[in-house]
Amino acid sequence: MAARTSTALGRIGRTLVRAAAIANERLDRTLRARKIAPVRAFVVLTVLLAFGCERERTVERPDASPSLAPSGPSPGARGVASVVASVRARELRVGAPAWQLQPLAFGRSLLVRLEADRVEAYSMPAAERLFEVPFEKPRGTVEIAGGSVVVVGAGSSLRIDPGAKEPVRLPGVPFLPGTLLVPDRKDSSGLWLVHSAARVLARHVLDISGKQSIHAVVPLADYDGGPITAMRDGALIYRASTGVRRALPGGRAHPFSCDIVPWRLLPGRRVDQAWAISETGNVELWQVGDRIAVLARHALGAAPFDVATDGRYLAAVVVEEGTGAPRRFRLVVLSEKGEQLLGDDLGAEPPAEGDRWAALAGQDRHVALSDAAALVAVGGPGGVRVLEIPSGRTVLSR
Repeated sequence: MAARTSTALGRIGRTLVRAAAIANERLDRTLRARKIAPVRAFVVLTVLLAFGCERERTVERPDASPSLAPSGPSPGARGVASVVASVRARELRVGAPAWQLQPLAFGRSLLVRLEADRVEAYSMPAAERLFEVPFEKPRGTVEIAGGSVVVVGAGSSLRIDPGAKEPVRLPGVPFLPGTLLVPDRKDSSGLWLVHSAARVLARHVLDISGKQSIHAVVPLADYDGGPITAMRDGALIYRASTGVRRALPGGRAHPFSCDIVPWRLLPGRRVDQAWAISETGNVELWQVGDRIAVLARHALGAAPFDVATDGRYLAAVVVEEGTGAPRRFRLVVLSEKGEQLLGDDLGAEPPAEGDRWAALAGQDRHVALSDAAALVAVGGPGGVRVLEIPSGRTVLSR
């Protein structure tokens, strides 16, 4: 009986593997044809595999002796797990994530990194640790006017000033999934929060007295919930249902047409400039006036995972995936003219485990640039490296 059951389970396992591979190929073709989000495709595949596991369990005989039951996972279960790991590692996409996370931020002579339950700050370029403090569920961090850095958490927020030995505790900031922190480039007393689901902009006052205060809530005309940034003159530029819009907060939005569909928008060196990056890695430097004039076009060479800019450079972590080989990440730093000043292979990764595999796969692949010094940081909650531009010398590794 045990031999017949083992043989049957083996046949079912091999059938499941073949069926899952066929399903994956069909899902991949559907994804390419209809541009379905990879997470949705993975959900469908998971449902198929779960159904297969249920079918496997139905062949077990209720009269089988416990002493003859095989120990550990059955061949079918091991085959399913192998298929899932293979799909995650080689086929499902993590490039060009839908929304921007903010675990790293440079301030003036300052670097701040968020961990799972704490915040650490370093002086730059000396790379000396200023402090590390416990902090409940850090959500995001951003530099504000004046060179300080604000950290937003589950119930409170912090302001970290250049050279300070401890942070200033502030009241909490309303933060929902899909919220982006955008600096008010002219006023250090507050920052803007973009709520992508509601498609509105809210100015939060950083009140040291402990009072939570929202100064204004501004609707964003024709905003589609995608990328948005504050230009160096304080104006916002964001993706709309058609093209992009530029507006001072609370002012009239001016529509513009553009050649690419922006996946990220970043401020340029001048007050009238912005960078636009597509989800395929095409880059345009815009001058925004009566119309958008494209000053330069570059290519990152692969799908971007995260991007950053300062007054001189554009930095990106790109991901090479979907080729049948293990997923690999690379750091690319370009000049305004498109010259590659720095490149670094960040290596391949084994497939992440658990329901949060996509987040875990790229949790330490975020990038930030310093306005004050020629430094680029790559990392996240698990660790960080700071490199000097263009030499590539490691200034900090943690």
